[in-house]
Amino acid sequence: MPTFAIVSWLTDLYTDMTRTHIDKRSRLVSAAVSLAYQNGFGDTSLADIAREAEVPLGNVYYYFKTKDEIGEAIVEFRLAQLSAQRQRWNEAGSPKDRLCDCVQGVFENKDFLAEHGCAVGTFCSELHKAGGPVATRATEIFAQHLAWIESQFRALGKGKDSNGLAVHLLSAMQGVSILAHSFHDSGLVATGDQAAQELDSKLVRHQAG
Repeated sequence: MPTFAIVSWLTDLYTDMTRTHIDKRSRLVSAAVSLAYQNGFGDTSLADIAREAEVPLGNVYYYFKTKDEIGEAIVEFRLAQLSAQRQRWNEAGSPKDRLCDCVQGVFENKDFLAEHGCAVGTFCSELHKAGGPVATRATEIFAQHLAWIESQFRALGKGKDSNGLAVHLLSAMQGVSILAHSFHDSGLVATGDQAAQELDSKLVRHQAG
């Protein structure tokens, strides 16, 4: 076999192996994210994740040595997911429109919220009951989200009140998520238009105050 053919074959083989490695890990993380949301992180075993991802259980330990490493991967997934959402919201024309898009996201997920609760809120709450480094890392999910909301209020000229407004808005979104889940009633989540109007009204009242 010519040298160039051998090199080409080895390159293709390495590429296929790398792709398989990334694909398996990605499938395991996706399965872990889905099962942790549906059943809770504590009630999700490595065997459950392997079965859902269609990966042999023995292979799981190649990618994740412990359950905590799975938890850390879920945290990183949620951080990346919310970061991508914020990038999309940043494309809106004004800070108020970005905040409205953020609130609209809650309405669009109302059925999932009613069935399983907020994916981030339930995950973080469960982790913090157990404590540990994964719980500490998970705090960053809400911290980054809160900082982004605050930055939008600052862009609206709210100054020193921006943090309080951001906490109020994030608390309202989490609160309605908890209620919808507790009652299994997606109707408790305001429509996107209603939520936007309420946000608008609050901003106007705050400006007048």
